[in-house]
Amino acid sequence: PPLEGSLDRRNFAGLAAAFTYLLATEPLPSYAAQPLPKTFKALYADGVSNDDYRKIAKIRELPMEAPKDDEVTVKILYAGIIAGNENMRVQGRGKNEDLKNETNGFRLGSEGCGIIVAAGKEVEEDGKFKIGDAVCFASRAGAFAEYNNVKKGYLQKIPKATPEALAVRVTGAVPYSMLTQRLRADESKTVLITAAAGGAGHMAIQYAKNVCGSRVIAVAGTAEKAKFAKKMGADVAIDASKGDVEAQIRKAAPEGVDCLLDSVGGESFAMGLRVLKDNGRAVVMGFTGQYPHNSPEDIKKSIASVDFDAEELFWSGGSFLNDRGQFIFASFMPVPVAVEARKEAFEYWEAGKVKPVVNKPLFKGLESIPDAIDAQLARKTMGKVVVQIAEK
Repeated sequence: PPLEGSLDRRNFAGLAAAFTYLLATEPLPSYAAQPLPKTFKALYADGVSNDDYRKIAKIRELPMEAPKDDEVTVKILYAGIIAGNENMRVQGRGKNEDLKNETNGFRLGSEGCGIIVAAGKEVEEDGKFKIGDAVCFASRAGAFAEYNNVKKGYLQKIPKATPEALAVRVTGAVPYSMLTQRLRADESKTVLITAAAGGAGHMAIQYAKNVCGSRVIAVAGTAEKAKFAKKMGADVAIDASKGDVEAQIRKAAPEGVDCLLDSVGGESFAMGLRVLKDNGRAVVMGFTGQYPHNSPEDIKKSIASVDFDAEELFWSGGSFLNDRGQFIFASFMPVPVAVEARKEAFEYWEAGKVKPVVNKPLFKGLESIPDAIDAQLARKTMGKVVVQIAEK
């Protein structure tokens, strides 16, 4: 119908209004009307292995499958990298132990961003997602590919498919939920964040500072990364390469910190607990000191640094109270709480409260994924590590 007036050959105003309406209505993108390819490329592992990721991950041509009723098919433009998770997946560690039984192999990659190009019956009927929508997702596997079928519950609709959206989906939403739900960060709290220049770290700084209103002490591995953390909003940014990190923290917070958000584990977490106040709160958001790329000796040293196994706590999703009254949590949340936190994390991004930074230069192509993983594990990156899978 026209915007105003009746559509009548004698009514020029009505005809003009109708013409204006048609011009203003965006047509479906061209890909929505095109048939999907019969095959697509994806990164694949033939089975679990302790070999280097680069040796395990292979590009394969796979048959295209129609989405199930509760799924959509996403043409992937960008894939996010969480290097430790990807390595543990191909090794069948943690919640990936069932992959040891996958005799036909499995697909790789958990974070993706792109455009919906097909939708299952249930998705079409509820109307929340439709062909042409830009979305990002985190699912167990399949993001390292040109296409992926994703359950609607894993999707987050976004204004535009950009690499920055991937910095919010997991590495933004997880620290946001930890800060607000587990650590209860607010204007009265001082929050200590380790690995502060990483994908989760730089987002944690911004949510802690710009949303929770907390004072932030950030620890990063080099002078350049400390400068980056300061730019993200940290009140105090500590360069760990200068040594004696604990003394620097105590100088910045003589009475101790209220909250600890740690992604390193081992001595980093032990030090964090030493500077954490009695009855303070801490979250194990990662444990890079125990990731597979470390030597067995370094992993043993990391585990021995604290009186509990950070990896075991992380995968269990549990929590415990130590003898100083410090509450220590894994970074898992009940699904309804996590979904709401994800929604809020994206709202703050769209409102400009947080500004994700993507590591530059951008890695490009499925073949570059092992390079991206190696660069992150070697601590050569800052911000969210993203691989561009396809041209816009």
